Amino acid sequence: MHLSPEAAARAAAKEAERQPLPPHEAKEWVSAKETEDGKMLAEITGTEFEHALSMLRKHDGNMDKAADSILSGASASAPVEMEQGRGRTREELESIANIRQDFAFMFPTPPNHTDDSGGARGRARSADRVIDLTGEDSPPAADTRFRATTRSPDPAWQMVRTNAPAAVAKSEDDQLKEVMQASLHDFVAEELDTVPDDEVVLREDGRPVALRADVPGKAYAALVIQCLFNVPQVRQRCSRLHLNLVDGKIPKAGDEWAMWSLIEMFTALDVGVVTVFTDEPVLDAWGAPMLAQGDSVGQLSKLFLAEVALGVQSDLDNQGVEQVPVVNKLFHFKHCKIHSPATGPPQQISELDTGHVVTIDTNPESPPNELVARLSQTLNTYHDDGSSDHQLIQEPSEMVTFHINVNPLSSTTGGPSPEPFVFPKSIYMDQFLAENLDLANETRASQRQIQNDLEVLRAKKQTITRFEVCFVFGVFILLSLADCDVFEDLRGGIDYYENIALSDTPERLAQLKTTATKLKNILRKFEAEVAEIDEQIASLQTELDGLFDNPELQCHPYDLRSVLVHTGLPGRKHIYSYVHDKGVWWKIVDYTVTEVSEEVVLSDPAGLHLGAGPYMLMYSRRQSDAKLREPVSWPPGFIVRFSFFLLLLLLLSSNV
Repeated sequence: MHLSPEAAARAAAKEAERQPLPPHEAKEWVSAKETEDGKMLAEITGTEFEHALSMLRKHDGNMDKAADSILSGASASAPVEMEQGRGRTREELESIANIRQDFAFMFPTPPNHTDDSGGARGRARSADRVIDLTGEDSPPAADTRFRATTRSPDPAWQMVRTNAPAAVAKSEDDQLKEVMQASLHDFVAEELDTVPDDEVVLREDGRPVALRADVPGKAYAALVIQCLFNVPQVRQRCSRLHLNLVDGKIPKAGDEWAMWSLIEMFTALDVGVVTVFTDEPVLDAWGAPMLAQGDSVGQLSKLFLAEVALGVQSDLDNQGVEQVPVVNKLFHFKHCKIHSPATGPPQQISELDTGHVVTIDTNPESPPNELVARLSQTLNTYHDDGSSDHQLIQEPSEMVTFHINVNPLSSTTGGPSPEPFVFPKSIYMDQFLAENLDLANETRASQRQIQNDLEVLRAKKQTITRFEVCFVFGVFILLSLADCDVFEDLRGGIDYYENIALSDTPERLAQLKTTATKLKNILRKFEAEVAEIDEQIASLQTELDGLFDNPELQCHPYDLRSVLVHTGLPGRKHIYSYVHDKGVWWKIVDYTVTEVSEEVVLSDPAGLHLGAGPYMLMYSRRQSDAKLREPVSWPPGFIVRFSFFLLLLLLLSSNV
């Protein structure tokens, strides 16, 4: 029978394993094994290596008995019989048992022995026997001897814990479900939360008062009321409203009750002496619905704001507050749709309508994600035939609110990172007024032309500076696609021809210098072209940025007053607001009020990767600093209640 070389080698190795080791190899193996066992025994028992080795030799390599002897305090010279017959205390037995349990895998397991004696005598002897954890009463088991092997170590036979729980891989969906479930648990836990007593303190530093709903499901409505109060025009005009009595009494239901509760809360937020108010009547009076699971915080806030704006504007109109002097309405602006043909005058194609909130659809994956650009796209539509349609404002209001509706992300993995929604601290509404339609259209036409020129220049620069290299297998199968830098490759080639390439002959050296010179000329030419393109791009970008810096389009400035933000998670602590008061920005989260910078307000990334973020922006017409700091007059009864009574209550509670 003929064997291959590999089969013959394996057969020879197996045959070698069956043969006993030569005497000198066996002696070396026993010595190494004894040293290894001695070190292990010394480490386990905490004794010196020499003592452990002598005890191991005394018991013929039995680590079990050697460990017992060391722990019992026996010496290496004492007879084995005397050591085995020595009685042990309970503490010693427990120590030995613990060592056996912790290092059971290092000791041989003694075989089980059955008592062969029959009858009552045998059973009595079994019943009287004391359980010995040391196993010394059992006859010594025959020691197993091993020999060295010539096999290579198998990585499959590694020492691993057999009682360790197996790690179960979790998919991204499972992990996302766990995060959502934990968030829902937090949301449920917040249903029972209360404001700590030490948080209700005297108001300091002129910071705003936090308005907190009694239940988390109405926290969004409390934020809307809070943000409305921080709009100067809202405070100024609502303070001039006259509250009506019903049958000579304070109303407890209906529209009158809603207006009473709102003015009462505005008074508390203005002259209150404590840092937080928890109030439910004002939210109930205006019919604020509970935020249920799956509801849109922004959409529900928009509907609640519509109720408040309609009620307040109705009272302002009925009482003639905005007639003397003649001013724009607080909430409501009038708008219509206008069609501008390619030739001829514009035509109004819809009746005037009233609005107070403008909805802006955004997409973090589709730039530009900026308020003015998105607003222009929403209100203006340009057709290929040169005509256009516009939603324009005929009569502006003192306040305008933008509802930011964020479209869901198309995918959770891959693709470019989502862009945050950007909004300015001031906005000019002139380009969206019907009276400026022609000027605004001319400006937007210039804007589109400059944007097209910029795209052409950037594409030209891309062609010069970048190129793609395809690596294919065969003819049709594409393996990889590499985007390369032209300048980097040219510099690398120049360096190769000047410093790396072999130049062993004068002819070869001259050829290398010629090639390097050509590459340098090409590089200088490309660099000059790119520099010229960069200058053109910078010039066009400057012109583009200043297109609307036209005095004729800057007559209606509106400043940012409040921002409402949602992180994308449930719970009252995951919706908060930024409010501007007396030149300072404040962040209000639940019952805490913190001063922040303007940069934080304009660049808060919260909710970006969860399809959330800022969902409502409140702007109002710009006013002078003197006008902003003018005090307003609230009903005297409310002032007394929220200034003196609460202060007296705090003083009394502090003296108790």
